[in-house]
Amino acid sequence: MMDGHIIPMTAELAAEIAAWKYPGEYAVYNREEGSSTDELLEGGSYALLNSARELIGFYQFGAGARIPAIEEDVYPEGPLDMGLGLRPDICGLGFGEPFVQCGIKLAREKLGVGDIRLTVAGFNLRARKVYERCGFTSMRGITHRRSNAEFLVMLL
Repeated sequence: MMDGHIIPMTAELAAEIAAWKYPGEYAVYNREEGSSTDELLEGGSYALLNSARELIGFYQFGAGARIPAIEEDVYPEGPLDMGLGLRPDICGLGFGEPFVQCGIKLAREKLGVGDIRLTVAGFNLRARKVYERCGFTSMRGITHRRSNAEFLVMLL
C-alpha cells in the first residue's frame, strides 16, 4: 500500500493534474492547454497525496473513466470503470502496482464495488503489466474514436 491520503478531488488538484506533461509516447496522456477539468470535478474522482501533502496521482470512477470508442457496446453495465494517473515524474519508478492496489482498495472499501474495469492504451506495456500483476485480465481491444489508437479493456 502506498503511504498517503486519499481525498475527494478539488479544483486546485485538478488544475495541477491538467498541467502534467508525460514524455515521449506517453504524451498521449497530456491534456490540451486550457482543456476543462470538469470531468475530474463531477464527483467520483479522488486525489492521492503523500505524507507531505503533495499530489501523487488520481483515481476517477464511473463513465468519466471510459474512452470514446468507435465500437458499440464496449462498456456493458456491471463493472465500475476506473481511470487513474500517476504523476509523470514518478512513473517507471516502481510505484505503479501499489498505486493501482490503492485504487482497487478505494473502490472496494469506500465505493462497495465488486468488479472493476479499466481501459489502457494498447502501446502502454508498462501499465498493462502492472494491471495484470494486480489481477486484471484483457477482455477486448477497442479503437479510440478521435485518435484511432488501439486500447484494451481490462477487468478485475
